[in-house]
Amino acid sequence: MIMEKRPAFLMSYLLKSQCASLNQIREYMQLTRRQIVYDLEKVNYWLKEKELPPIVCKGNVILVPDAVLAFFKESQHVQPERMMNLTEEERFMMIYLYLFIREELISSAHLTQFLQVSKNTVITDVKKANQKNSPFLVEIRYTRQQGYHLKGTEFDKRALVMKQLNKLLQLPYYEKLIRYLWNKRGEAYRFDYFYEILKSLSKRHKLQFVEERFNQFAYFLPFYYCRQKQKKLVLFHGEEINALKQDSLWEAGKEVIQELSVDEDESEICYFTLQLLGLSLGNTSMQIEDRDLLITICEQLVADFETKACMVFERKNEVIKLLYQHMKPAYFRMKYRIPIHNPLLKEIKKEHKELFTLVKEMILPISSLLQVPIPDEEIAFITILFGALLEKPTHHTSTKKKRAVVVCPSGISSSLMVKHQLESVFSEITIEKTVSLEEFYEEKGWEFDLVFSTVSLNTKLPCFYVRPMMTPAEKNQIASEVYHHLFGMNYESVPNVELISIIKKFANIYDEKGLAQALSPFTIYKKEKMYREEQPVLQDLLKEETIQLMEELTSWEEAINMAANPLLNKGVIEKSYVHAIIENVKTLGPYMVIGPGVAIPHARPEMGVRKIGMSFLKLERPVHFLNDKNYPVQLLFFLAAIDNKTHLKALSQLTKLLSKKDNIEFLKKAQSKEEIEELFQTYSTKEN
Repeated sequence: MIMEKRPAFLMSYLLKSQCASLNQIREYMQLTRRQIVYDLEKVNYWLKEKELPPIVCKGNVILVPDAVLAFFKESQHVQPERMMNLTEEERFMMIYLYLFIREELISSAHLTQFLQVSKNTVITDVKKANQKNSPFLVEIRYTRQQGYHLKGTEFDKRALVMKQLNKLLQLPYYEKLIRYLWNKRGEAYRFDYFYEILKSLSKRHKLQFVEERFNQFAYFLPFYYCRQKQKKLVLFHGEEINALKQDSLWEAGKEVIQELSVDEDESEICYFTLQLLGLSLGNTSMQIEDRDLLITICEQLVADFETKACMVFERKNEVIKLLYQHMKPAYFRMKYRIPIHNPLLKEIKKEHKELFTLVKEMILPISSLLQVPIPDEEIAFITILFGALLEKPTHHTSTKKKRAVVVCPSGISSSLMVKHQLESVFSEITIEKTVSLEEFYEEKGWEFDLVFSTVSLNTKLPCFYVRPMMTPAEKNQIASEVYHHLFGMNYESVPNVELISIIKKFANIYDEKGLAQALSPFTIYKKEKMYREEQPVLQDLLKEETIQLMEELTSWEEAINMAANPLLNKGVIEKSYVHAIIENVKTLGPYMVIGPGVAIPHARPEMGVRKIGMSFLKLERPVHFLNDKNYPVQLLFFLAAIDNKTHLKALSQLTKLLSKKDNIEFLKKAQSKEEIEELFQTYSTKEN
């Protein structure tokens, strides 16, 4: 098939999307227009050799001909036919996997031939790989007696190799690389055999798995089996083995070991049981204390999120249930360092920066409680779970809505994120279900108008490819495709050139290049961009006219009323909003006291908020909320939020400011609005 990696990646993406704009491809692949055109020429050259029609670019849109789609649907794979030039990171992955299943002594000559690079490159790669993966406590060593080998405990080696394999599986040409690896070993890669073992196990024990992670573990099993045959075993303490024997999944782990026809070592059964606990979503009978602990953790997480995000979930029990379903397997992954790959990590940190910061801070006490570090990958999954719940739009009834199903094998968080993003784009479509790939194929009688899927599907229903986190460009593209299919409507944005020519008719443009650059994001789904720009920073809300300094007040109720005055005077809130806050404190307790001496009074937007706002009141002498001396407050940040999201950037900046005790002490001692305003400005940069 296509020889070079980047054109193969482009081809893979185009086959999923079938119709994509250049802007969309540029954003997804991080390439220039020239690079895309160059790669497309290589793809078309290859298609010509196969006597297939070329992929054409009409204006700003790239269209894949039906004949090409049919060809690849039959072949099912877009894989290179020979070893390609790997990136440095890909070579690291291949080295670890190669050394993990080695049986003979591996020399530098073996590695140069295996990777098709020079000896110096091999030496450099080994050094860099060791530096990068030092947290896994595994090192690539070389001795004359053993050649190149992995140095560390068997458990740590497996954790590192599983991490590398999961990363490799994200590549569009992963099957090619895995086949190449096992061909070098001189045997076939029996994925289907091991997959069926796991599948039959899940049916017998009625286990639920996140499909994507299930598949990743199935790909790891041949590597695991190889180590078993070499008698490379893990070791667990007797106490851990006895504890896990009480879990119902112990028998499931034992069955797999028996089916693999390897020694029934109790430590290995223990290892496999832990893997299943880290994968399974349901039907596990964890020890009572663990279950109660996790439920308590989830309840606390949701309560902390509401406090820190200054919002309230309408159906809190459902949120706790969803979070518990995610945290149950995550608990074992974190406790026993079972690696997980989150392909959306960088994107989540960028697109949901404020939310990620809030969640990371919330997780810190839980990390201490469980006595385990919590990786960013796990934090990111919790972030998009909360993000999906915040994305959830207000539903409006309609008798003529189209019905759709979302297919997503990546778990609860990603499925919810896709569902709620699509609901925010399409008011004419009801997303009735989110299902895994297996569930979609098992049910033959789907009666939906269309399907949205994060993976390729073989279905007669109209199917549209989406990503778990869509950019504005991708939302615009999917809207265009769906509206055209359902209603025969074209949903296209105005190109920048045309937009600037319109502006020229009514205004003088002094910096056309600068204007084009500023407008470039608005050529895609303007509604989404408007939302992003409406997120104010801290200094936008806390200015001289919203800052007050006072000696003392007679009660906490008076303090809340006084803190609200600047927003009442500006028409930001109604008096009913202040009353709601006071009643909430009396009913729910001092939930808005977030730390020693600090409170953020707030209530639900519908209680009387007209527009977003914040004010600050500093008292020389504290008031005591509910007249309880355990809740003294000197600093009140009065918040008026119009929804669950618009205030998050400013709130995240405030959280960062208040996380430093020196800043709190500074505010308590400050004597002028100017010095207070200057501190708020310091935390209002884009980086914060």
